[in-house]
Amino acid sequence: MNNIFETIKRLIKGSDSRTSAARKNIILSFFLKGISIAISFILVPLTINYLNASEYGIWLTLSSILTWINLFDIGLGNGLRNKLVGALSQNDRKLAKTYVSTTFALLILIMLVFFGTFVVANFFLHWDRILNTDPIQREILGKLVVIVFAFFCLQFVFKTVGTITIADQKPAINDLFNVAGSLLSLIIIYILTKTTHGSLNYVAITFSAAPVVVFFAAYFILFWGKYKFLRPSVSSIQFKYTKELVGLGIQFFIIQLAVNIVIYSSTNIILTQLFGSKSVTIYNIAFKYFNGLSMAYMIVISPFWSASTDAYAKNDLKWIQSSIKNLLIIFACTVLVTLLMLYFANVFYKFWVGGNIIVPLSVSVLVAVYTLLYNLSNTFISFINGIGKIRLQLYVTIIVATLYIPLTVYFGKIWGINGVVLASAISLIPTTVLMPIQCIKLYSNKAKGIWNK
Repeated sequence: MNNIFETIKRLIKGSDSRTSAARKNIILSFFLKGISIAISFILVPLTINYLNASEYGIWLTLSSILTWINLFDIGLGNGLRNKLVGALSQNDRKLAKTYVSTTFALLILIMLVFFGTFVVANFFLHWDRILNTDPIQREILGKLVVIVFAFFCLQFVFKTVGTITIADQKPAINDLFNVAGSLLSLIIIYILTKTTHGSLNYVAITFSAAPVVVFFAAYFILFWGKYKFLRPSVSSIQFKYTKELVGLGIQFFIIQLAVNIVIYSSTNIILTQLFGSKSVTIYNIAFKYFNGLSMAYMIVISPFWSASTDAYAKNDLKWIQSSIKNLLIIFACTVLVTLLMLYFANVFYKFWVGGNIIVPLSVSVLVAVYTLLYNLSNTFISFINGIGKIRLQLYVTIIVATLYIPLTVYFGKIWGINGVVLASAISLIPTTVLMPIQCIKLYSNKAKGIWNK
């Protein structure tokens, strides 16, 4: 146990500038994510009581579908992140501004195409069937989806300001934006509970509009302040850099597409279709509970993506090796915390959302396993993404995504909700096994072939 505390102390008190920057952001991010987690926990029972378990499940499923728009940036967000790190580390402000301006221009064009296509396609979509709800709600849901999708499109563009702060190794600023959006949602939902009757429309618009308001404000605050030198301008747009931004980004895009749409979002849809919208609420209560630990762990590893980009560019492989070892010891701490959370899960659920919604212990156990596998695999994925050697991860993710839906449906029909969650956990095993092997090969300069692409 003393070794664990010593490792954490070394990580936090790192003397080099790279680790020092990570340390400051980890401390601030812990504070901000703590607030975010608290807000998230308050919002769940508040929203369920304002609506009901079934309507809340409908919103969760709808939002998980519409967040797909955030993935269709063809990897520009992550491409910008890595390219901007390189430009800033070389103090090439002109190139950095060109990257930012070009990315914004491309995102606006993509957003306009997607919104126009969606509005036309929406005439032919039966949302009552997609969400497995009453056919009488078809027209109402159709109109609501267009409004919510419009806000998601705006967020799609303006959330790039957060990517810029992450590239500048200041992820805590992006965390601040997310906290502000959550806090605004909480305030509005609370006011709605006191002034209106339960309305899915109000909830959907609140949760989709709040982040847009925050990122829109952040755009002007940052680009007329600290990042004035990066402010997008028409004269700085150079589409010849599209291939450079998208080259690596397209691989990130395919990975995100597979993970977030095929694996994450489809889970809610499959649950809805097999067991009804209430099952989505049951699953998400357990998921949000254990995801609090994942959020905390992601705070620790998040700064190491951009930091590893800088370290690899400077051939500082010893720093990468040392950082991974330190993070693995911290991961060991999360295993103990997960077991404690599992022990107190039912007590917490009852306190949190009351006794009307029962989460089976088996669901909690499987979500806990999923959480541990997710945290462990991301320990290595964070460094691999920063280095940009993601071809192996790309291939593995495509294979897993191809098998995921049929496996989940099959397991779901046999074991119910447990089967669906079990399939989610199994989907993480390939990356949990292969990514550590690739990391070892990379930082020991022994990576060849697919391991070095």
